[in-house]
Amino acid sequence: MQTMMTRGAAAGLLLALLGGCASLAPDYRQPELPVPAGFTNQVSDGYASAAKSVNELQANTLDENAWRQWFADPALQATIAKALANNRDWRIAMLNVEKARAQYGIAAADRWPTLSADGSGTHQRRPADNGGQPQVSHDYAAVVGISGFELDLFGRVRNLSDAAWRSYQASGEVERSARLSLIANVANGWYALAAEQERLKVAEATLASRRDTQKLIERRFAAGISGELELREAQTQAETAAVDVERYRTQVAQARNALQLLVGAPVEATSLPAGWQDRAVPGVPPVPGNLASDVLLARPDVREAEQRLRAADANIGAARAAFFPRITLTANAGAASSELSQLFQAGSGSWLFMPQISLPIFDGGRNQSNLDAAKADRELAVASYEKAVQTGFREVADGLAQIDGDAGQLAAQARVLAASGQALKLAQARFEKGVAGYLDVLIAQRSHYSAQLVQIALQQQQAANQIGLYKALALY
Repeated sequence: MQTMMTRGAAAGLLLALLGGCASLAPDYRQPELPVPAGFTNQVSDGYASAAKSVNELQANTLDENAWRQWFADPALQATIAKALANNRDWRIAMLNVEKARAQYGIAAADRWPTLSADGSGTHQRRPADNGGQPQVSHDYAAVVGISGFELDLFGRVRNLSDAAWRSYQASGEVERSARLSLIANVANGWYALAAEQERLKVAEATLASRRDTQKLIERRFAAGISGELELREAQTQAETAAVDVERYRTQVAQARNALQLLVGAPVEATSLPAGWQDRAVPGVPPVPGNLASDVLLARPDVREAEQRLRAADANIGAARAAFFPRITLTANAGAASSELSQLFQAGSGSWLFMPQISLPIFDGGRNQSNLDAAKADRELAVASYEKAVQTGFREVADGLAQIDGDAGQLAAQARVLAASGQALKLAQARFEKGVAGYLDVLIAQRSHYSAQLVQIALQQQQAANQIGLYKALALY
C-alpha cells in the first residue's frame, strides 16, 4: 500500500511539473486609445436618423455576407461575390492564414511529449581471436517512450506557443482586412465604371445635339442667314464632342478591365452597371452623431496590432525563461533480446529513464540581449497599435465630414444643372427665332455640358466617400 501511495505521489508530482508551469510573460494591458473619446463631426439629420447604431452593426461582423446589407444592388452583389471567389490577392491572404495555423500547430505540439514506438535489430560479426571462430551476435529491441521532452517549469515553451497563437490570430485579421479592402475596391471600381458609362452617355447626347445645331447652321449659312464664323464654331463644337465620345469610350473599356482584374475573372454583362441615374449610391449604414472612438477597436488593422502586441508579451516571457534551468526528459520501456523469438518472453523487459538539466552560466550576454530585443519589440508593437488607432480615427473622422459635405454639394450642383439646362433651352429658342446669336447658344452648351460632368463626378465622389466610411468603420 505504501508503495502504491509513493507511486501515486510521484505521478502527481510529474503531472504538476507537466501542467503547472509558471509564465514569466508580463500581464497584458491594453494601451489607452491615443485619440479623443468621440468624433465631433455631426452628420446630417437624414443620415443619422436611422435606428441602428454602429455598435449593433459591428456585432454582425462574423456574418460573411453582412456586406450585402450595404451594397444592395443585385449586379454589384454578384460582382463582389465573384471577386471573393476569384481574386488572387484575397486567395493569397487566405493561404497565409492556413500557413500561420500550421505554424501554430507546430509550436503547440512542443507543449506535449512525443510518444513513439521503435523496433530495431542489430547484427554484427566479429573476427576470430587467436585462431578461434568468428563471432556473430544479434540484438533485438522494441521500445515505447518519449525523447527530449522539456518540462516547461518556467513557461518558455508555453509562451512560444502563445506567441505563435497570437501570430495566427493576427494573420486572421490581415485576412479580414484584405477581404474588407477587396469589397471596397470592387465597389469603387464598379461605381467608377458606372460613372464612365454615364460620362459617355452625356458625351454622346451632347454630340447628337451639337450635330443637330451644326446642321441647322449649315442650312442658315446656305440661306445667307448665318455667317461662316458661326458655321466653323458649330463644326468645332461638334468635333470636340466627338473627341470626348472617343475618349470616354476608351475610359469605359479601361474601367471595365480594371474591374475584371479586381474580380479575377471576366464579369458578365448582367453584373455590370446599366447606368448611373438608375443606380443608387451604396447603402452605407447609419452613423449616429455621437459616435464613440471605441468603435475603432473593431477594425481589423487595430485588432491585428493588438494580437502582435500580445505576441510580443509572450516572447518576453520566453526570453525571461531562458535565464532559468531547462529540464528535458527521455524515457522508454520495452523489451530486448539476442533472439528474435525470445523478444517478448519473460525476463526480456528493459527500461530507460534519463532526465537532463541545463543551467545557463555564461553565454556572453546572449540571453540578456534576447530579452532586450523582446522588450524593444513590445514597444514597437505598442507604437504600431497606437498608430493603427490614430489612422483609423482620422479615416472615420474624414469620412463623417465628407458624407455631410457631399449632400450639400450635390444639392447645390442639382440647382446648377437645372439652371444651366433651362438657360440652354432659352438660348436655343432665341437663336432659332433669330433673336440671339450663336455665341449665346455656344456658351449655354458649354455650361450645361460642364454641369453634367461635374454632377457625375460629385455622384462618384459621394459613392467613393461612403464606401470609404464603410471600410473605415470595418462593417464587413
